[in-house]
Amino acid sequence: MSSNDDRPNLGIGFIGLGVLGTGLSLALAHSGHQVLGTHSRTPESAVWAAQRIKGCQVFSHAQELCDKVDLVFITTPDVVIGKVVSEISWRPGQGVVHCCGIAGEELLEQAAVQGAVTGAFHPCQTFACLDEPAEALDRLKGVTFAVAGNGWVLEYLRALAAGLGGYPIEVPDGQRPLYHAASVMACGHLAALLNGAVRAWEEMGFTQEQAVRALYPLCRSTLDNVASHGPVSAATGPVMRGDTATVKTHQEALAGRLDDLTPQYAELTRASLPIARTKGLAESQIDEIRDLLESIRQVGKH
Repeated sequence: MSSNDDRPNLGIGFIGLGVLGTGLSLALAHSGHQVLGTHSRTPESAVWAAQRIKGCQVFSHAQELCDKVDLVFITTPDVVIGKVVSEISWRPGQGVVHCCGIAGEELLEQAAVQGAVTGAFHPCQTFACLDEPAEALDRLKGVTFAVAGNGWVLEYLRALAAGLGGYPIEVPDGQRPLYHAASVMACGHLAALLNGAVRAWEEMGFTQEQAVRALYPLCRSTLDNVASHGPVSAATGPVMRGDTATVKTHQEALAGRLDDLTPQYAELTRASLPIARTKGLAESQIDEIRDLLESIRQVGKH
């Protein structure tokens, strides 16, 4: 175990080896950090990660892990972070970091009162569907990290994010729930949206593989356009043209076959109207589409 004055060689441990904990522990190890231990209520996940990290040990108890390392990443489900922290005896000066996107270091108050130095480190990235350890490090390149903390931990986390090829930011106090909501919309909700598009292809008789093969290039080009020119410029489709007839045809095609997608399509159409206005669509055309959506909503009530 290194001293806190030897920051680059800190011994690091992970409590909680779900998707995020597994991905981040592998990424840190593959970038040269000393990940010395893992602990998880699901031993199999801790073992899986430790087997892929040289010099990493699986600990049966969280306290044992914490006694051996300088910096602990708590990557458990958000709802149990406080409980985990309260059950451990922390050393003065020891680093404790959680990876919850929705809160700052206030979740670690029970560690702070014992003299631990606390922080928060949330990569704005998904670690789902990893197959190889090296993929975890690749996914962090170019990623934004929401960091928070005090003392040496804050500076360490800033440097850590940069060292992983990312961009550290400090979300203003009270704004992390908004930051996290945006992250969920861009990831989990995006997957839910695309699931609807895939289902539409399946309704036509195609396989999921065929649907994804057709839709992925479209999605990729759209995201590339957003990255290069922003979401307003990237927006296309009937709403941007004021094509009410096509919107109506789409709604009719979904009705009776994919009923649960009709309100989703309508809400996304409604959410597209401010973008269309920004792109210069006339108010009369916007009103026409809005009236169509309202008429469809009223029919759906009966």
